[in-house]
Amino acid sequence: MIKINHLTKTYNSKRVVDNATFSILEGKCTALIGPNGAGKSTLIDMIIGDRHPSSGNIDDEQGLLQSQNLGIMFQKTNFPDLIKVKELYYLFANLYKDTISIERFCMITRFDDNQLNQYANKLSGGQKRILDFALSLIGKPKCVFLDEPTSAMDVQMRTHFWNIVTELKNEGVTLFYTSHYIEEVERMADHVIVLEKGKVILNDKPESIKDRQQTSIIYLPSKYQSVVDSVETLAYTRENNKLRISTDNVHAVIERFIAQQIDLNEIEITKASLLETIFTNNNTEGMK
Repeated sequence: MIKINHLTKTYNSKRVVDNATFSILEGKCTALIGPNGAGKSTLIDMIIGDRHPSSGNIDDEQGLLQSQNLGIMFQKTNFPDLIKVKELYYLFANLYKDTISIERFCMITRFDDNQLNQYANKLSGGQKRILDFALSLIGKPKCVFLDEPTSAMDVQMRTHFWNIVTELKNEGVTLFYTSHYIEEVERMADHVIVLEKGKVILNDKPESIKDRQQTSIIYLPSKYQSVVDSVETLAYTRENNKLRISTDNVHAVIERFIAQQIDLNEIEITKASLLETIFTNNNTEGMK
């Protein structure tokens, strides 16, 4: 594993990253989440060696952070104006002894011959992101860092991207990524690190985080508003054409609904999302 020990970065007396301590487990998928400005990119830059910490250290006994083992997808990459996609592939492929094939590259990017011969800087935003992802995998890395990887991707491309990530997980690749899309964290992460104002405020498995949350969410059609209004202790909000009720006692609420002859087939019950669980007591913005 990679051990992050009391990592701190200070700019002009302000701690952008403050005493961050956690582990990145080998062969697992770890998500780093938090609001904009929490210090996520700065923390990643220190781990991969692009910035020097003001204090703290990193233990990497397996050498996962060595250049030959590491793939990096930055939050934003600018490609040269006059280089084609296929030229980028061959340029990167010449930097490594063992690389993915051009066929594998095309499978990851979903690019055809026309797109391979296109200037990289002329691609759409989503195409540039999947290209950047494929380039980070050319050297068959054992560890991959992904900073906001699916920004600008449409739904189909995001689904394809996470299917590739699942393949990498099954191959034992260590993955560390940031995301503003909480459903991606719930779906893919084996471990979650929450950063707020530079501090690690939570470090746990997603299922353990959700198990702490006893709150359930009940949705029912807005036509039942008068019934819900008749229950003095029941608070709700409106979401589209439904009423949303948060409760720590689902059984009692359902018993009231049965007494009021509400059709239970029209009711949906879910647990609070990971986002709600994490930030219930933290006034945090910037997540989706």
